[in-house]
Amino acid sequence: MQTTETNTCQPLDRKASLALAALTLCSFTLGTGEIMIAGLLPDIASDTGVSLSTAGLLISVFAMTVVVGGPILALTTGAARRSRLVVVLMACYVLGNVVSAVSPSFLLLAVGRIAAALAHSALMPLFFGLAADVVPPHKRGTAVARVSLGFSLAMVAGLPIGTALGQWLDWRATFWAVAVLTLAVTAPVALLAGKAPGVPAGSGRLAELRVLGDRRVRIVTAVTALAAAAAFTAYTYVAPLLTDTVGFTASAVTVLLLLFGIGGTVGNLVGGRLTDRSMMHAICVGLAALGASLLLLGATATSKVPAVAFLFLFGAAYYAVIPAVNTRMIDVASQQARTLALTVQSSAFNLGTALGGWFGGRLIAAGTGLRWLPVAGGLIAVVALLVALGETSGEKRRNVLAAASPTPSEAPAGAPSSEGR
Repeated sequence: MQTTETNTCQPLDRKASLALAALTLCSFTLGTGEIMIAGLLPDIASDTGVSLSTAGLLISVFAMTVVVGGPILALTTGAARRSRLVVVLMACYVLGNVVSAVSPSFLLLAVGRIAAALAHSALMPLFFGLAADVVPPHKRGTAVARVSLGFSLAMVAGLPIGTALGQWLDWRATFWAVAVLTLAVTAPVALLAGKAPGVPAGSGRLAELRVLGDRRVRIVTAVTALAAAAAFTAYTYVAPLLTDTVGFTASAVTVLLLLFGIGGTVGNLVGGRLTDRSMMHAICVGLAALGASLLLLGATATSKVPAVAFLFLFGAAYYAVIPAVNTRMIDVASQQARTLALTVQSSAFNLGTALGGWFGGRLIAAGTGLRWLPVAGGLIAVVALLVALGETSGEKRRNVLAAASPTPSEAPAGAPSSEGR
């Protein structure tokens, strides 16, 4: 046990650190390209001649493309060389952003977003897999957290920079900037993919699909979807919550959302460290903190100071869960089907995000006050925690039984082996 703790604390070597830095920059690029649309919607609606609500469909179209397109791409490209696949997908992401930048109509802009979303859906699972491959197994939590860190930084820096660029020049300039940045990071990540170990021989679509029947894969997918639904039941409507219920001005909301993003960055790094020590423990701790922070945010929504504190904790808790569940998926999925499993998990995240926003909207339409949205999200997080605790308890019980059962070589002569029972 002492050896494991020492190894966990050892720093990564230079090559692994550089590889993870490249992957962090890639995920930052993809994350910025995904969420920047939120700050550009009014200008896009005005320029393309559609209503704000219609322009908002660009967000839903992107999310649903990831949900549906990701698993399909994972199945159809499973046998492709990863270096070649990364180049093709990054080129598709560039093309999608270029089409959006030059589109004369809303319809063509939506086509560009769909193309970018398809590439996004397949690239993120590849990035997580590459991160796990460049470090020792006991450092996978930290490595996966470094990829997730790119998304946290996209919220902290990418979104405001993209919005400012769109306001300073034009909303199309933001799409051009993402396209150029994607081109810049393609070469290093393609080189990294070429050096990483390939998929073992003998894998095929049937072997990949078989992983979806694994109970552990299904449970971590369910926990991912529930955690996302819990977070986005509240986060989708956090701006009106902060202004109408807590009492902050509209200008203060930008600073508070930045604080949420900083909390996410801190939580992501802490979650990675906890995951290196124990994946299921990290998941349970993150979900417990997520549920507590949301319930307390709802309970203190009329007081500014505690509301700010619990908003920060909310961001930290949710982003601590992400590297834990992703590393768990890498650990339980077979090498042959890892990309498909991670892609299905990404679909679960986006589905949970969509359902959380929908559920929060239904609560508002039913006349529920905004302060109850974090409470509802907190209760969903408690459900996710109960599922994770049940899996943790079951896994410990199975490990004890496995340790107590004699192996075939240890069984007494004439006794039936465990395989025959």
